[in-house]
Amino acid sequence: MTSLLVVLFGVTAAYAVYIAALCARRRQTLVFEAEGLPAWTFIFGSAGIVFAGLGLDNHLALAARYGLQASHLAVGLVMVALAGVLVVKRVVLAARLTGIASPGALIGGYYGSVTLRIAVMMLAALYALPFSAAALASVGDLLSNATAGALPRAGVIAVVAVFLFLPSVLGGWRAIVYVAAGQSLIVLVLLAFLAVAVSADQSVPLFGAAIPTAAGILADRIPGVFQASAGIGKEATIGGLWTTTGILSAALALAGIVLSPAYLMLAIGTRARTAIAFSQTWVTGGIAAGLLVVGTPILAAALATSVGADPAAAMAGLAERLAATEPLLGVGLLLLVVGVVQIGVALFAGAAARIFTQEAVVLYMLPQLSPEGERLATRIALAVVFALLTAMAVFAPLPSAILASLALPLSIQVLPAVLGLCWLPWLSRSAVLAGLVVGCLMVVFTEPPGLVLFDGLFVELPWGRWPLTIHAAAWGLAFNLAATLLVAIFTRGGAERDHRDRLHDAFRAAYPADLGSGAARSAKWSLVLLWAFLALGPAAILGNTFFSEPIFAGGPAQVGLPSLWVWQVLFWFVGVFLIWWLAYHGRMAVIEPGPARRVALDAGPPSTFHRRAPVWIERTLARVARR
Repeated sequence: MTSLLVVLFGVTAAYAVYIAALCARRRQTLVFEAEGLPAWTFIFGSAGIVFAGLGLDNHLALAARYGLQASHLAVGLVMVALAGVLVVKRVVLAARLTGIASPGALIGGYYGSVTLRIAVMMLAALYALPFSAAALASVGDLLSNATAGALPRAGVIAVVAVFLFLPSVLGGWRAIVYVAAGQSLIVLVLLAFLAVAVSADQSVPLFGAAIPTAAGILADRIPGVFQASAGIGKEATIGGLWTTTGILSAALALAGIVLSPAYLMLAIGTRARTAIAFSQTWVTGGIAAGLLVVGTPILAAALATSVGADPAAAMAGLAERLAATEPLLGVGLLLLVVGVVQIGVALFAGAAARIFTQEAVVLYMLPQLSPEGERLATRIALAVVFALLTAMAVFAPLPSAILASLALPLSIQVLPAVLGLCWLPWLSRSAVLAGLVVGCLMVVFTEPPGLVLFDGLFVELPWGRWPLTIHAAAWGLAFNLAATLLVAIFTRGGAERDHRDRLHDAFRAAYPADLGSGAARSAKWSLVLLWAFLALGPAAILGNTFFSEPIFAGGPAQVGLPSLWVWQVLFWFVGVFLIWWLAYHGRMAVIEPGPARRVALDAGPPSTFHRRAPVWIERTLARVARR
């Protein structure tokens, strides 16, 4: 299997370098161009980046450990698609109206805040370094285990990083997106193929049987609406970790991938009228979510029967078992897991390098930099990012994994700022900043970095990770929204509001959403909330027995599948219909041709905003200088 694995990985690496060389040859003057990407790159690339945010290997490992209660998170991809329908079109339109291609510059320029621009840059760095390093470290562990040490862990990490760096530095963002979109299509095909192949294996307990889990874990049921637990590391849960509040809040965290800088950059550069609607409805919410809803229990059941001391060893054991039947099956599983990681690392690293160059180098350090100099600066930034994440993956996998836990829950804390940009002009800069600070603090102190830091330096906190089985993303967003709305009550008017209204006036004039009358609009959003309540929220617990012990039948029913699995498939179908209704019928994700109108978010040119540093930065520098 090792020889076949090396050959196939070599083929994918050669494909990536070839695509990058084509991009560099055909666009010699615009090597790092990000605009005008064809529709298919976003359609498939967006699904790939969602898989990377989910962490396919982690998702399968959790489902193998906790059963259907953990695989229920696959329905959360419908929520990811709904989040995309809600904000992506408006972000793309804002970028086109203002001529700004960077998410940080767009959000910062809209609110007139350098702090928000720095926050977006730090979020990009969080995805590019610890998040990508943790994913790359898992690839090294997996391939080293799968080849029984023939491919050393450090060597695997270095080789994968080099072959991701080469297309990036040769062809820039355009090459990164082309390669990632192609790999995303391969990942979808492999996931479908492996699910069908593994379901034919008679040794895998599947249809009509629960996933084999440890004693005390409810393999085919959700263990309650919530549990009064102090959190992971403080108090054990009964029946499993994934209560309905845990599932809903984890799905909310997963929706944060839509607000990540890489995802928004990918969307902003897309040249298409219906690409966003097609991607969210049929690829992310339809194919990707459906494959996970159906395929996760199948692959998790096979993974649960594999022997391994850790998830990487168990996945490697499953690959060896599949390879004993057919070598292509074992290699296909490894290609699936590694392909998802490669998509994420390439997009996150490329976005971070591009954002740093535009937001820091060009804007503040070297404002007179020529286009050739900007391309050189981007290449240097790419080299630095890949060198750092490779070193972190090889030498600091545990700290990287601890810091990586912050990426998704911190991403969703940007939601109020993006909602203000897209729909709510009455959300002020002060309100958004106050909510962002409070929300980020709550996330940090309900995730490992804050808990470890506080316990080591001060006193032991009375709670652990995810208290009350609620994900850190939900804790942070709840306090974030409360602070944002409270401050917005007192700061919703003034000159800042006039500045923000310019963009929303352009939205209403040229690109209105068609949600119908007041009653129709209320009905649409009420159905979305009802779906979330039944599919992911407290009412999802009805799925435990709704089909196996229906109240109207007077006794147990034989459906041939666990009731919860049927519930998941049912509400995936309903969710796809809701996405279609909002994206196409409501025109929330279809970009209609509009007038070529430019909106200046500041008195200066569209590419420069607020060169003066914010007050808190000036004061900090002044204090340091006095010392």
